[in-house]
Parts: sequence; structure tokens; C-alpha cells
Amino acid sequence: MPTIRKTRNARDKRRKGFRQEVGIYSPLIIGGRTLPVTQTISISSTGVLALFGLVLLGMIFWFAFSPRFYVTGATIIGAGHIPAETVFAASGLANRHILLADGRAAERRIREALPSVEKVRAICLLPAHCIIAITPRSPAIAWENDGTYYWVDAAGGAFPTSGPLEGRWLVRGPIPTDARGLVDQEVLVGLEELEQLGLVPGPILYRPGRGLVLDDPAGWRVIVGQGAGMEHRLQVYLKVRAHLLEQGIRPRFVDVRFPDAPYYSVTNEW
Repeated sequence: MPTIRKTRNARDKRRKGFRQEVGIYSPLIIGGRTLPVTQTISISSTGVLALFGLVLLGMIFWFAFSPRFYVTGATIIGAGHIPAETVFAASGLANRHILLADGRAAERRIREALPSVEKVRAICLLPAHCIIAITPRSPAIAWENDGTYYWVDAAGGAFPTSGPLEGRWLVRGPIPTDARGLVDQEVLVGLEELEQLGLVPGPILYRPGRGLVLDDPAGWRVIVGQGAGMEHRLQVYLKVRAHLLEQGIRPRFVDVRFPDAPYYSVTNEW
């Protein structure tokens, strides 16, 4: 009678070069009866390790190159008057792999690129989602140039808006900017000093090359320039004004940008 082959016993499994067996049953017809016969397919431990390595390598390649792990956008919180796309662009996170998306580095880049941001916090999470929370600086003055209004914060950032700010300076004229595109700090310093001296914020003119220009109730312009030193300039102007009124002189303008050498003109516009 044919015998049915049995699987190897535990002793065989301890042999060097152990091979795992997988049973496959095939039919065997004996005396009109069909009996299962076990056949064996052996898989070596080396093959198992190789298969595991291939799977692991595939997972690494998927994690490294799958688009789902690359940052393509961010949730921007508290941007206020700063466009969200401007904040994201400044972060430097666009198209970075999530493993290279450094929140601290993004915060530093935003502060450097956007001085109008007072505070910033950035975090990035798997698979590729970043959250950036910022606190923008409050607008300090308004500026109107050719019918377009801007709000300007203390850092010099200017943002288009619909109208002036109540109780703040409204500067009219071309906007002077520095190399970074920020409003010239000398102008902002001059406005701040004028307010500290008791001048009520309101409309004021800016003239390129001359600076800030006030309107005297007597009917002429007063060029006070920009930057620190407004108190000294105004003190000199009051003396010049008293002289003009006493002599009945009505100038077109009085220039006290250089208080040690003030001058006026009764003929020239500027």
C-alpha cells in the first residue's frame, strides 16, 4: 500500500540551514478513493529577509517621493491685513518634504521678510500640514496716494485699505520707501514727534525731497521735513511766524527743515 509522506519532525527543523515548509494537498486516488497527499514547498530564512527588505525599501521610497508628504499650503491664523499667501511664501515651506519642514526656521524667515509681523508661531505635522499663527502690528497712520488708501504700521509695512484711520495721521502724497519696500522710518518718526508735541493728527502733506508739510492757519505752508528734531524746528518756526505777521509778510511757504538756516519765499511755490 502506498504510504502518505509525513511532514518533517521538530528534530529536522533544528538542522543548520532550517527551511520552513508549507503544505500543499494534492489528490491521490487509491482503490477508487481520493486521499490528500502533502507536498512541501520550502522557503529559506534568507528569502524571507530579502522579501522583508524589498517591502521596507518600497515603503522608504514611497515616504520619500510621495506628493502627500510635501508641503503645498498652510493654515494661516490671525493674518489680519497681511495676505495669507504672503505669509506662506515668506515661510519658505512651499514644496518642502515634511521631514525638512522646520517650524523654527520658518518663523525666522517670516520675521525677516515681514517686519509687520509682531509675533509668529509655526508647526508642521504629518503627513504634510503646516499651521502658522501670526500677530500683525496695528496700523499707526493712513496714507493716500492718487486716490488709493493704505494703512501703515510702525514697522513701515503699507497695506491697501478702503479709507483713513479715525484719529490718526492721513498723509497725502507719494509713498517714500526703502530698499525693502517699507515706508521710510524718518517720516514715521517725524509724525510721531509732531503728535507728541501736541499737534492733533489729521491730514498732512508729504512732498518728495522736502518731507512733511503743515498748513498754517495764516494761509501758507510750513515745511518741517522728517526725522527727529521736530520740537526745535517748530520753536524756530514760531519765531519766524511772529516776524512775518509783525511785518505783514505773507509768504508762499516757510522752510524750517534746517532750523539754523530757516527761509521763506513770497514768490516761489516751494
